[in-house]
Amino acid sequence: MRSCLPFALVFLAACGGSDPKTLTSEGYALLGKGDARGALARFETALDGLAPASPDYARASLGRCVALARTDGSAAKAAFLDLAQRAPDVVREDDYGLVCSEMVQADFLVDAVDVMDAGMQRYPESPRMIATKEALEAAAKSAKTPDALKKLQTLGYAGG
Repeated sequence: MRSCLPFALVFLAACGGSDPKTLTSEGYALLGKGDARGALARFETALDGLAPASPDYARASLGRCVALARTDGSAAKAAFLDLAQRAPDVVREDDYGLVCSEMVQADFLVDAVDVMDAGMQRYPESPRMIATKEALEAAAKSAKTPDALKKLQTLGYAGG
């Protein structure tokens, strides 16, 4: 019986790591440590075990979007805009600002313009979205490639 105890403890520890809530918390902790790829893996595994109607699903989905915003701009844009469309009551103006800011920091400016534009469409008077737009304009003006600034101008956000 005693010889089975170590195996049982290892098994229980392994099972505890597959809890979606725990995985989501681990994902956010990894984001805080700057490990976006590790966080992304945790969020995606957590999402596999959650129903879309669950509040935990929304939390893991938003975390996934932030992790993607640091690693893959086009995937972040697609995932976030899809989530915002499917769950508009869950995605708030702060979420648009956060994902956009993360994308700007990772130099995914063109994709960030689309996220910001969606946020401005939904929250046109929001001080948070206005600040996000201004920060994106500043980043686009100082960028090495003019694509983001051109896109902002095309959408009517930045002067020529």
